[in-house]
Amino acid sequence: MPSTILPLDWHPIRHVVLDFGGVLYRIDHTATANAFAELGFDDFLSMYAHGGQARIMDDLECGNISDQEFLLTLQNRCRPGTTVRQVQEAWNAVLLELRPEVLPVLDQLATRFDLLLFSNTNALHAEHFERQILKENGKGFARAFRQVIYSHRLGHRKPQLKAYREVERQFGLNPAQTLFIDDTWINVRGALKAGWTAVHHEANELSLRTLLRKLNFEDL
Repeated sequence: MPSTILPLDWHPIRHVVLDFGGVLYRIDHTATANAFAELGFDDFLSMYAHGGQARIMDDLECGNISDQEFLLTLQNRCRPGTTVRQVQEAWNAVLLELRPEVLPVLDQLATRFDLLLFSNTNALHAEHFERQILKENGKGFARAFRQVIYSHRLGHRKPQLKAYREVERQFGLNPAQTLFIDDTWINVRGALKAGWTAVHHEANELSLRTLLRKLNFEDL
């Protein structure tokens, strides 16, 4: 099984697959929990723990339920009179901003590797952060990637082995030549089981640039 021991041997790596929320984009789960608490849904965080969320969240991220069904389910947990629009705004409160240092790093990676993004997300969040990133950064972010892969479109989410296998099959990845970077340990372990080289990134402790330097990527 590939190792996450630093520094990394880059010679066999052709594909670099990056997580989105946490690694490239700042998120705050407590912001959404607080927003729902204001709507009378006090135990929302118990359903939304990063890496250990409730089944309905998994279903949304795999495209197994509609956005409307999901929002109405949450609305039913809020105080009477709460609108669907308020629920959607609370749901999107987790989304903050693209990490400011990532764009030049992505550009450098894209000149050397087949760069892909692979995110456990949903259509509601994707619509929000895509609109925000496009407004603030133009098309530069998306252009860095050969493919942007969302779990709700793929039909599978990390850390399911099927998710990694589908990414390999659909986008021509060789697991022995693939590096995966994620901020959630369970997703890293899933990638390792799939035969990928995988690294856990504590994004709130060091930047992506610093991580890559620790991994002995010489172009940064």
